[in-house]
Amino acid sequence: METDLNNQINKAIKLAINNQIDHKLLFNIANDCLKSHSNQSISHQFLDLAHFTNVARVITESGKTNEWFDLITRIISLSNYHFGYLLKQRSDRYSEAIAITTIQNNNKNNLNFKQLWFKTIEVEKALTSFDLNGNKKNIGILSRNILNSVLVDFACLSFGRRIVPIPLNSTSEHISYILDHSEIDILFVDSKNGEHRFNDIKEKSTIKVINLENQNLSHGEIDSLPWDIFLQKGDFINQFDLNKLMSDVELESVNTVMYTSGTTDNPKGITFTQNNLMSKRFARALALPNISSEDIFLCYLPLFHTFGRFFELMGSVFWGANYCFAQSPSFNSLLSDFKIVKPTIFISIPKRWVQLYELIQTKIDIDDDDDKNIQSVILESTGSSLKLGLSAAGYLDPEIFKFFQHYSINLLSGYGMTEATGGVTMTPEKEYIENSVGKSLPGIDMKLETDGELCLRGPYISNGYFKKINSKSFKNGWFYTQDIFREENGHFFIIDRKKDIYKNSRGQTIAPQKIENLFQDFEFIKSVFLIGDGQEFNTVLIYPNYNNTSRDLRNLGKQKIRELFSSMILSVNGFLSPFERIVNYVIINRDFSEEKGELTSKKTFKRKNILQNFKTIISPLYEKNYSSLFYNTKEIRIPNWLIREIGTIKTNLNWDGISLSISGQNKQLMLKWNNDSILIGDFSYRIETDILQFDKYIQDPSLWLGNFQFTDFTEESIFRLKEPKSYDEIGLLKPSSNIRLPKVRLKKPTNSMLAELHKIVRQFLSDDSKVFNNLRNLLDQEMGVWGEIALKTLLNYQSHPKPYFRIKLLESIAPILSGDRLVVLLKDSYRFHRSIDSTKGFSFDIKRTNEEHYESFIKYLNKSYTLIAQKDEFDQDFIKIILLMVADFGILHPTRFIWARSELINWHLPNIPKPIYSTAQKAYYLLINGFRSWIGHSSSVTVDPETGKEYSWKNVIQFDDNVREPQRLRILKIINETSIIRESVFLFSKSFILSLSDIPVYGIWITLIDNKAEKSVFRILIKTRVFGTHNIIINLNENLKKEFLDEETKLLIKMSAGLGESSLVENFGGYWPEYGIYSEEYVQGETVAEHLQRYAAEIKDQSKIDRWQMRWLHFIWNGIQAYQEFWHRSNYQFSIQPPSIENLIIPQHDYKVGTTLISISSRSYVESLTEHFIKLYTDYIVTTEQKFPGLNKMSDWEVIFTATIQALKVEEGKKILKKLKLEVQNSVLSKKAEAVGLTVSRLEQFLIDIEEFGVLTKPVIFASLRYERWLDLNKNATLKARASILQELYGDYNLDSLLDEYPETRVRFFMMNCFKSSSKELIISFQNIIKGLRKKDLNPWNLQNKISEIQSQINLNENEKFFLARMLFPHVDSADYVELVTTKYGKEEKLNLVFQTECNDGKLYSIRPPFVPKEIAQFHTILIDSSLSSTFTSEHEFLLAFNNRNRIAGGLYWKKIDEKKIHLEWVAVKQKYQKISLSKRLMSDFFKRKKHQGIENITVGFYAEDFFSKHGFKLDKRFGGMVKEI
Repeated sequence: METDLNNQINKAIKLAINNQIDHKLLFNIANDCLKSHSNQSISHQFLDLAHFTNVARVITESGKTNEWFDLITRIISLSNYHFGYLLKQRSDRYSEAIAITTIQNNNKNNLNFKQLWFKTIEVEKALTSFDLNGNKKNIGILSRNILNSVLVDFACLSFGRRIVPIPLNSTSEHISYILDHSEIDILFVDSKNGEHRFNDIKEKSTIKVINLENQNLSHGEIDSLPWDIFLQKGDFINQFDLNKLMSDVELESVNTVMYTSGTTDNPKGITFTQNNLMSKRFARALALPNISSEDIFLCYLPLFHTFGRFFELMGSVFWGANYCFAQSPSFNSLLSDFKIVKPTIFISIPKRWVQLYELIQTKIDIDDDDDKNIQSVILESTGSSLKLGLSAAGYLDPEIFKFFQHYSINLLSGYGMTEATGGVTMTPEKEYIENSVGKSLPGIDMKLETDGELCLRGPYISNGYFKKINSKSFKNGWFYTQDIFREENGHFFIIDRKKDIYKNSRGQTIAPQKIENLFQDFEFIKSVFLIGDGQEFNTVLIYPNYNNTSRDLRNLGKQKIRELFSSMILSVNGFLSPFERIVNYVIINRDFSEEKGELTSKKTFKRKNILQNFKTIISPLYEKNYSSLFYNTKEIRIPNWLIREIGTIKTNLNWDGISLSISGQNKQLMLKWNNDSILIGDFSYRIETDILQFDKYIQDPSLWLGNFQFTDFTEESIFRLKEPKSYDEIGLLKPSSNIRLPKVRLKKPTNSMLAELHKIVRQFLSDDSKVFNNLRNLLDQEMGVWGEIALKTLLNYQSHPKPYFRIKLLESIAPILSGDRLVVLLKDSYRFHRSIDSTKGFSFDIKRTNEEHYESFIKYLNKSYTLIAQKDEFDQDFIKIILLMVADFGILHPTRFIWARSELINWHLPNIPKPIYSTAQKAYYLLINGFRSWIGHSSSVTVDPETGKEYSWKNVIQFDDNVREPQRLRILKIINETSIIRESVFLFSKSFILSLSDIPVYGIWITLIDNKAEKSVFRILIKTRVFGTHNIIINLNENLKKEFLDEETKLLIKMSAGLGESSLVENFGGYWPEYGIYSEEYVQGETVAEHLQRYAAEIKDQSKIDRWQMRWLHFIWNGIQAYQEFWHRSNYQFSIQPPSIENLIIPQHDYKVGTTLISISSRSYVESLTEHFIKLYTDYIVTTEQKFPGLNKMSDWEVIFTATIQALKVEEGKKILKKLKLEVQNSVLSKKAEAVGLTVSRLEQFLIDIEEFGVLTKPVIFASLRYERWLDLNKNATLKARASILQELYGDYNLDSLLDEYPETRVRFFMMNCFKSSSKELIISFQNIIKGLRKKDLNPWNLQNKISEIQSQINLNENEKFFLARMLFPHVDSADYVELVTTKYGKEEKLNLVFQTECNDGKLYSIRPPFVPKEIAQFHTILIDSSLSSTFTSEHEFLLAFNNRNRIAGGLYWKKIDEKKIHLEWVAVKQKYQKISLSKRLMSDFFKRKKHQGIENITVGFYAEDFFSKHGFKLDKRFGGMVKEI
């Protein structure tokens, strides 16, 4: 059996060497080793097999690393496999291969594995000479990295002798403690470092000292043995049984102790067994399956640390690789070593990687130079062979990680502790995630406690501390690291040391290291220290990096320095939770130092010492910048700057609970609390706190403008305010009574506009009627930021006791009011007006209103119309006011006449209360007469400009032969006596006002197109000289009753286009009842009946059945919707009977809108809901399908129900369908309904479905059907092609227009077309989103949080990620490369879009928000370089542009004004990226993102007017500068 197993292993080794090994074979061999209890040599042979790179790679690729590792550790244990056996194996297998290289005078000296093993035995023999009675001496090493120290270490590890490497950077006290505590018998020291350190403690020690460098130390000061003499002692050892010595080594005995540097206590000795060391080597090999015997390590990390000793030194032996001693840890020396050694692997602290990165930057432009050139510089700098790196023991900027990874140096991150034999996590190759320390190594269990503390368990975790039995760090088999972590998707992120975490004064937990790490990326900051333990807020100490390469900080100037560091802090604050944010900072004049006890040997903070050493600097950070005055439980806080401005000192301020005064000055300010209100000067306020903060009060001018008692007290300084901020804890109640305007004593206020507004407010409060001219003049100027303050302030005083003042104030501020706000205030003013004197008329200057106001008036009327039954007398009277204002606006602005007419006609229906009906009628006639007065009547005679001859209307008109003579005479009379031509052409063209002179002789042709007993219809074709050709229809009453014609024209106006409504009929022109005529717009096109008849043969033979199924479904849906909409707009009074295809013009293409009812004359009253619906089904659908048998049944009642919902809107439609359900259930028509499929169960199910999943509208269905058809024809279409057709269909069917009524539209469309085959989990997530949208819990424009949840919780494939991005961000084009990235901002996560665009230089640039604070700081540098003064605040948001190497190229930033408006502060692009259209791309993407978020207006200041004009910005005084409407 063992022979067979031996042969299998040998074969497997050959397969492994040739890269032909299979993981199943390996597992079989491992299991056979365990089952057969194979002898030690076979097990060791198997473990030799396991060290090969190809074995590790095959196991890793199989995904069974932990199972394999478990088998390995069991075989290690059963076969007593320790480091000595490993070293001997490598000596046998790689005997002539270089094991260790040293460099002297730039020359390499090599030691092969055979020699290494020989020298290791030689050292052990010498050590044996010191043993007494078989008791092995304990060995210590106090040395820099040299070859002989390695030989001592290897001898001890190979033969089971306890070995203790002592940190050279320990204090003398700690070295003395370690020597005593570890019971070291023999200490090996080097001449350079060890001698010096041991000299300090030699008097206290009796330890035997051996010189590693073959010389007596310090000329005999220490009783030491030179290295050669030491080795010679081994020559006298006769009994040295190598095999026995190796077999006697115990795996679970403590073989080595490593001491950590104590910061406040003695160092702790961490024990390691051979089992710890060997299991770790196999774990690390599985984690790094590409390291092999061909690799070369360049090493400078000290061998008294785990990374240097275990990873580099023992690791290189494990892999059979070459370990090269660096000549020195200094950077310049390492650069020389790179060229000599040409390493493939380099492990370092972060500082060396930073230095290497900065060196490369000095040699080449890493932003823009060619990749090949950069690669060449990297190769030249690193010796040309470097492929793998590890940054350990500190923070390294993610940018540096990604830089080296991009250029084929796989720079990894990791985390470890001495207690874990070094690393326990590491970045898997090609899986780097910013700020992650990687995933757990194979064979280790990791868990996070409830507070986030990381706990470890596994075979390579130490069993405990030397001579310390009950350590709190080792509990129940777990090692508690005292490090706080978070874990995401298997990646670990370090937060802080547990002992460093503190709580603020409110008990909120803060991790300082996490916050300090956010500053590590800033090139202008060398050190930063967070303060805040037990405090109300956090502050920081900053030591600048004066040696940065970008800016000379020492000569930058105090203000620039302040702006620079303030912006950095604010950028960091944007990534923190509110309680973590930094409120203040100070720049210190020296860095933190180890010498002053502020840093540990690992350069981590000794926080208590820093707080003590810098307490005189820290204290002012928490000093109050205000003076407090108290009265009982109340407090007022007056800022120190204000005390200085008013020329006094803190002790001179007095407050007796009634007034605030200043000793020695004749100044007094009334300041008195009264329960929940407070009197300040002339004004009273509600207040929600016992503290009044003057600073905040001053920053909100809307609170004090007009309060002269306050401004007399504070003087002119407060008018120098630059940027207002709201003070939400207090609000204005009302001014004190009997205010009279005092003499203005403002000398020369800094901000004259603010001062002017201050006087105007007082003037208004003093009942000075002259104020309104002053106010209008002020508001009509460009007010900038003070426009908002003016509005906010004046609205505080809208409740003036005099109606006249109220309405005049409202007229004055109307231009800067939103439409909805104007309606609300107008209603309040009218209510007050009526309460004072209901007999007086109410008027408002309509000239102060604009189109937004007009639209709000109409929206208000629309809403009131649906609730008219609930309106009281006041509401009805206010409706009458608005009706008259709508008429006035329509007269003043003729282009809005149609909207006004449509709305006024809406109030002419019988269900309207009579007083409103009468007012609407009056307003309607005022509108008509006003409009006709404006448009005027064309002259009856004109002169031909070409011939000079006179001609009249008679000369321009030609009649078709089908027009009878009486009709000709009648029409000619109407045209002569009315403005029918002029008015109709203007209304249909929206711009042209024709005169007779614009029409040439014989320019009008009139033909009869329909002739019935009651009415004749004529088409008039008008050819003009310069205004093109126009078509209108005139309807001439022949025998209809005037009442019927009046009703018809009203209905036609209602069915025409109005605000927010499309036209259902030909657009209505004008009506002249005295002539029995009205005009309409001529709509060309064939009816559905004509269209079907034209293709009757094709329909019948079913040769193109797919086309006609789709087209007929389109005709059904549009037709039913049109008939239902007519019924709805007629207030459910009328329906067109019969609802036939002869009366409809429907666009042939199903994505086009514009169904037209040809005539409404066949209308009849709707008496039965059930009968109405049945007729739609039988008369429209069934009758047509009987006439054209080839039209297969493409629809059923669900289409009629959905068309009804779309015509009536969702809520109204649901009411009607519920009413229909009850009627069908109880009506005598129930059997008739059931016979055609109209059943109660069907209605119930439909209502349930739309409640659950929303409405599946026609555009969504047809767009989806077209996509499905396209996909059938293009089965191999790329993702970009599919996205392109989806985007095209989404636009063609105008699906965005449905979102207000059907917010689930976009999700439903993508769900139907892109995620049909997705997991049930994803489909359920979409369904939940749809439910949230239907309930208005979610906004269709802001689903980032939900999509972020999906991304984090569901494993998505690349196709799903691709379409998810496009579903979430509609503005993303199909060919755009986009990515959804989740970024943490404090405890919140936000889903961000990364958008790539190609600029004119042919290169790709990424546009995205900042992901880390450093990027904001880099943008601030660009602003400074562009001479743009800027200070970031917590309100600012950023959009940045990066080149294809993720280097910042430019950006812009803004702040939100309100839900619909933002203010763009600055746009800046680095000079070398200008003139490539990057700013254009940046602005374009910015506009699209803001539009997607529902922003309507973007404002900017007056700078760079030409630039912003090119991007669509226009001057608008309402916004105080330039504005772009999006």
